[in-house]
Amino acid sequence: MELTGPELARFINEAVREQLEISQITWISEEKIRLSIPVPDYFRIKPVLKRTGTKGRILSKKGLPFWLMRLRKRQFFLWGLLLFFVLLYLLTSVLWSVEVEGNETVPTKEIVRLLKKEGVFVGQLKHRIPDNEEIQYRLQAQLPQVSWVGFRVEGTRATVTVVEKKRVDEREQGEKDGPVNLVAKRAAMIYDMNVVRGRPVVEVNDSVKKGQLLVSGRYGNPDDPDSGKLAGAKGKVFGEVWYESKVTVPLQQKRKVYTGRRETARFPFLASRVVRLPFLFPETFSRYETIQQVQTLRFRDWELPFGWVEEERLEMEWVSYKLTAKEAIQLGKERAREDLLLKLGKDGRILGEKVLHPHVERGKVVMKIHFDVVENIAVQQPILQGE
Repeated sequence: MELTGPELARFINEAVREQLEISQITWISEEKIRLSIPVPDYFRIKPVLKRTGTKGRILSKKGLPFWLMRLRKRQFFLWGLLLFFVLLYLLTSVLWSVEVEGNETVPTKEIVRLLKKEGVFVGQLKHRIPDNEEIQYRLQAQLPQVSWVGFRVEGTRATVTVVEKKRVDEREQGEKDGPVNLVAKRAAMIYDMNVVRGRPVVEVNDSVKKGQLLVSGRYGNPDDPDSGKLAGAKGKVFGEVWYESKVTVPLQQKRKVYTGRRETARFPFLASRVVRLPFLFPETFSRYETIQQVQTLRFRDWELPFGWVEEERLEMEWVSYKLTAKEAIQLGKERAREDLLLKLGKDGRILGEKVLHPHVERGKVVMKIHFDVVENIAVQQPILQGE
């Protein structure tokens, strides 16, 4: 505020004596000053002004009370600001994108479908998403082709990272450019042979080493390898080999149980994107699976790019249960067999298995499984000119 009068120095002394909190005093002239004063002391300053013959006028009002008073006159601005923060909260509380990385043979659509089944989809409220470890466990249980699954939520984006198991690439079984021999890819005992073209140099029940010639791609006198026609070898040589797998199975397991409760929600969709309105059909179940039915609007023979999605939510729970050591061993054998068969490819089969040294360690059954396996051990090796 600005004060004018002939006794400004006296005014300041009396204001200090009255314990008025004045600050930022600036002398404009001998009879004019500017200062700041809190609102409570403003109402106590009038007697001092009167005694010293000083006049005052307010230049500006600053602070929360005055800001709120001005805001009351602008209710549209106030409601707009409130709506902005509400929308900001809603937009940052919803999952807006789901990304899959690291997959090569497993379709992205399949992983997205499984995520949706577990409650992770575009439009889902973030607090409804299960724990990262739980999502990883469920996905890995439903994807035997992967050896590891990672899941994380960053802001409004969910990312799934998968590491696929290595398996025999059937494309590599095709013929390479030029004539080839067939050699052993690992040590084995010959179990069976199916030679389409070429000259076999081993017989059933022979033991072979890694890299040993199985079928020659050159016809002619076996004692004179350089003689004869160069035709190239083709076929399969099955060998009996042995694998050892180390398996760990937690005794504490989880399984999914439906409660029987269900609810239905309807959302509009536009151009294949569902517009989810959480406040329109609030979710009453903490965990559930969804079944969707899309109802597309039509105009005569044309299918319009919008319509409704009817979503049925089935409440479910994850129930914990404990395996016995015998049940854990059986489960470990089944998982190890699945992993091994995936690695062997369509030509492989398991002849027998034996569990070695099963024991319980920190709530888990740890064991080794010895597998007796038959697989195609033949791989192609180019015949270089001049051999």
